[in-house]
Amino acid sequence: MLNQYNKIAHFYTGLSRFIFSNQLIKIQQELITHLPTDGKLLILGGGNGEILPSIFKHAPHLSIEYVEASSSMIKVAKKNAPNHQKITFHHKDVHDYSHKHGHIYAGFFLDLFHEKQIEQLIQKLEKPKKTTWYIADFQINKNTRNHLFRSIQLKLTILFFRLTTQHTINHLPDIRSVYSNLSYISKINTKRFIFNEVFEKLKY
Repeated sequence: MLNQYNKIAHFYTGLSRFIFSNQLIKIQQELITHLPTDGKLLILGGGNGEILPSIFKHAPHLSIEYVEASSSMIKVAKKNAPNHQKITFHHKDVHDYSHKHGHIYAGFFLDLFHEKQIEQLIQKLEKPKKTTWYIADFQINKNTRNHLFRSIQLKLTILFFRLTTQHTINHLPDIRSVYSNLSYISKINTKRFIFNEVFEKLKY
């Protein structure tokens, strides 16, 4: 849905720092080191563009397609984008974006959807021969460190977004299982609560 995140655009960074300290940006900066240095990159739900300077530092020649449903987030992202970064902003709901890409970045975005919706999105955007997804998100199970604390963190975060943005999902989707079921290979396989991952799929 377009613009449902407009009301939190200008304090999203402060809010994320309050709940998760600087862990969200740090995990994405780690993930950025795995990105290609040229060619094209699709960024889904890029939000306020806080990661754009780090991407430019890693890959100044990378051409970026930036899809974001919030017009207010895009305004902030344009201010955060380095002057010479090759970037095209698309004010679109991701479900209305249909161009296929070989390299796709989704930072704390896929947790907005149910597993079936994630599967449909992957199949819609992946290229026929080779696709690599760069994912930063949350994962939790009984073996997660500080499980009770992390569970409370997640429940409060989901509740906040349900109240402020009409966020509909009420659980954390199992993102890894979706990629595994679609025959993607995990390249990093981190076990952390806040994780980054590179999923790669070759089609012959």
